[in-house]
Amino acid sequence: MEVKEFDATLGGTEHLPSSVNCLKFAAARSVEIAAMTESILTPKKTKLVFQSLPVHMRRRVMSHNSKRLPRKLRQAHFEQLKKSGLPKQKRPSRKYRRRPANLLDEYNRRQKRVVWLETHIWHAKRFHMTERWGHRLAYAPCDKAFRACYRASSAHCLLQDISYYTPIQVSGPLELIKEMFTKVTNSSCGLGLCAKAYIEGTRQGMVHLYGKNTFPYGPQHLNEKEEYWEKISLLNSPSQLPPNIVVGLVVKDPRLSRPTRRTKAKLENYSERHSEPLIRIPSFLSNSPLWDTKIHNTIKKEKITNHQFIQLVSKTQLVPGEIYEDDPALQSIPVVLIQRPGSQCSGYKKLGYGSGWDIIIPSGYALPFWLTFIMFGARSGGLREIKNLSFEMGQYYLPPDSNAGKDNENRIQSDLRERYFKLPPSKRVNYTKIAINSPFICPWDMLLSDWTDQRVKDFFVLRDWRLLEAIQDSIKHMKSLPNVEERQSCLIPVHLKLASKGNLKNHAVICMPEPGDFAAIKTLFEPLHEDPNEKTRKKKRSEHKQLVKKLKRKRMKLKKKNLLVRNPKSNKKSPQEPSEYVKTMRELWLPSDVAIVRNLPSRQVMGFISQGGFSFTEAQSCGIGYIAYNALNMLLCNHFNQVLVRNTSSRKYQLANITIANSK
Repeated sequence: MEVKEFDATLGGTEHLPSSVNCLKFAAARSVEIAAMTESILTPKKTKLVFQSLPVHMRRRVMSHNSKRLPRKLRQAHFEQLKKSGLPKQKRPSRKYRRRPANLLDEYNRRQKRVVWLETHIWHAKRFHMTERWGHRLAYAPCDKAFRACYRASSAHCLLQDISYYTPIQVSGPLELIKEMFTKVTNSSCGLGLCAKAYIEGTRQGMVHLYGKNTFPYGPQHLNEKEEYWEKISLLNSPSQLPPNIVVGLVVKDPRLSRPTRRTKAKLENYSERHSEPLIRIPSFLSNSPLWDTKIHNTIKKEKITNHQFIQLVSKTQLVPGEIYEDDPALQSIPVVLIQRPGSQCSGYKKLGYGSGWDIIIPSGYALPFWLTFIMFGARSGGLREIKNLSFEMGQYYLPPDSNAGKDNENRIQSDLRERYFKLPPSKRVNYTKIAINSPFICPWDMLLSDWTDQRVKDFFVLRDWRLLEAIQDSIKHMKSLPNVEERQSCLIPVHLKLASKGNLKNHAVICMPEPGDFAAIKTLFEPLHEDPNEKTRKKKRSEHKQLVKKLKRKRMKLKKKNLLVRNPKSNKKSPQEPSEYVKTMRELWLPSDVAIVRNLPSRQVMGFISQGGFSFTEAQSCGIGYIAYNALNMLLCNHFNQVLVRNTSSRKYQLANITIANSK
């Protein structure tokens, strides 16, 4: 059957116009357009918009970026996303989070609890960090350069940031200052704060418990200072200068002289004629603008940043590699150098070891100076290197009668106890059997109480250098000790060297020898003692194992019956206090009530070693410790000048020579 045509020109019945009015045509079709748009925006199909794409185009949608869809489907895709909820915001990239503004906010937030030094960022990338005295400080370098740090301290340069020390400026009439500090210092321990050697400010003064620098005058004689500094630069070591001198200088920005590659300072031939004019210290040498508060604050405000410094150098650098150092935009920086003489007794330690400079610089310039020193070959050190430096010099570090020393001993005891109880019982040293009742801390008060037959709470370390020299003479000639006030509370600092092979460790005991011990020293051992808590520990451990098995069977039964309820939060590890069983077992391993120290082992305990180890300066094992005054007096009355030492994890006694540690 033939279909009839619609158009009259083709034989149909309808006559169509030759032209169309667009506005009328669109208005007539508006309802159809609205219906079509609504059907697109609210599809009745369950298929998503991106699923209508060909297979080869669907991969674009998998990136979760809607703009990769064709434009005609994009609006419908957005509407479908709104119905399913907005997508989770992506975490900003690390590059965004590490922007300078964000970094500064993050660093300020992390400094609310502990204080950071200006060189903290540099140290945090290269050092193990630790929290001490309210600061976040560098402890030891990550490169395990133990011997390298010793070589640097002995023959090259060891650099340490000690800006966590808080300087206190004391000003006022001299007589008033002298009267005030007389109450908190003791002249018998060395020169006082207002001694003639320190009044002019040309030398650094050291007093125990409360030592501060004197206040120098304003800057003068810059040309004469430059000449004096040129003479100092010809010396090979700071130890060749008069001890504790103070030098005030004005230097250029350290970023100007920083080398592009790390280099080492070269030693030049030293001539004795250079030392003659350096013995006399000019009165103007210690003067520095750094002590003026206004100048100090102005320098801090007008300091240019590294970015500004690089821009300035780039603009003013006419010849590549040549920097215009006299640019008025660059600051001149006042600094103060304080000489440390190091070891002063050649018969006791290597003469001049540990000598160096303490550099005081304005706030804000720590990192520029630090990086310049590093690029010139200095090796950086941390708290461990400070401790090792004092050990190699034969000086005690954080004495036990100071607050810092007591806090340090408690911290070490806590760390060692935790490490000890993390070991399985089969790997723990049974200290009770080898007569060690305090392996992780030295009970000084109990030691002194045993040697005086009365309770001693407050003790002190003898620092009177005249008395210490007299005690050293008594040890040398094996005669009785000189009288000391409050001898029942007195600890004498000693330096021990092993007479033969061996290794001294921290907390080792110093014991009184008996007449026959010197001949039988190779076979001298502490006899094994009985442990009264051993059976109790085994019994409690057996009972605890049975209880654990019983609870495990109970849980298995509940699990089979689907009655076991698990707490999802319990899987998260959180610091919890030890259980009663753990506390009881720890008390049985290491009893906290130390009742006796002196007569616990077979040889009477005279003292303890606070720091022991191998000494590079002595090429043998040494130790620094403290002995009770009465114990040392008894040793000399028995005509002995050698002692027995024993590590806390050993039964073997070793013979050691004793020397007084005088930190004068």
